[in-house]
Amino acid sequence: MGKPRMIILVRHAQSEGNKNRDIHQFIPDHRVKLTADGHAQAEEAGRRLRSLLKPDDTLQFYTSPYRRTRETTEGMLRSLTSDDPTPSPWPRHTIKVYEEPRLREQDFGNFQPCSAEMERMWQERADYGHFFYRIPNGESAADAYDRVSGFNESMWRQFGEAEFPSVCVLVTHGLMTRVFLMKWYHWSVEYFEDLRNVNHCEFIVMKQNPDNGKYILQNELRTWSDLKKRAAAQAAAKNAAAIKDGNSPPKQQQTSAALTSSKPAAGAETPGVPARRWGSSVVPLPPPSPPPPSGSKPKI
Repeated sequence: MGKPRMIILVRHAQSEGNKNRDIHQFIPDHRVKLTADGHAQAEEAGRRLRSLLKPDDTLQFYTSPYRRTRETTEGMLRSLTSDDPTPSPWPRHTIKVYEEPRLREQDFGNFQPCSAEMERMWQERADYGHFFYRIPNGESAADAYDRVSGFNESMWRQFGEAEFPSVCVLVTHGLMTRVFLMKWYHWSVEYFEDLRNVNHCEFIVMKQNPDNGKYILQNELRTWSDLKKRAAAQAAAKNAAAIKDGNSPPKQQQTSAALTSSKPAAGAETPGVPARRWGSSVVPLPPPSPPPPSGSKPKI
């Protein structure tokens, strides 16, 4: 088969740590399990994967060794290989699954400190820069980039094998998904830092162009700068409506406050613009460099 026709990156389903960050004070990150909702998300992801495949596709999974990613993979496989409601063209014994330690989560440093100390650390990371800031006793995103680069190159070499499956699925973590794409498509640090996290069990799909063998990113990724633009446009529309109705528009101070509203609850998406403390900077960033064409081949 050679190079797969499709590469799919999947962030793990909702974990207990996404609902309550305090559990990281006494449960090691690699042992955090899925919530009941997370198990349901994983099985639904398997059904979505089923809808993307051709009956003659062959599959290979790589999964981070963390419990939440392994449980996500297991849930996806259950629904993917299930004969309910119709027989599955992909029996479980035909699907290869490999644990890949290089796809593990960014190391946050053994047991994590109390919430107040973590908030201080995230703010320090926002001020320093999300990509280069190294978590005390842990890793920076740059460290994670280095190890995922080695995995990318190993996987690319495997594409030369005649029997490599037609679809490759990587079950990993939010940050690891972004650094994987950063390496593959040669994105800048500024663009990486502008990217928002992917959602639980969201599929990031890369399809091969049969004409040149390059992989085209099918998703439009969410960015902080786009979110700010939408929020500013909404504020301007409200101001215009207030003036039209004969009311005073909101003060600029109020608009600014809306643009840097408080941090969302763990695992939640916040309407408007959240303060970029849990993974992005509160201070203005220079305009991100546009990503290069998505069909680029990884640098070997």
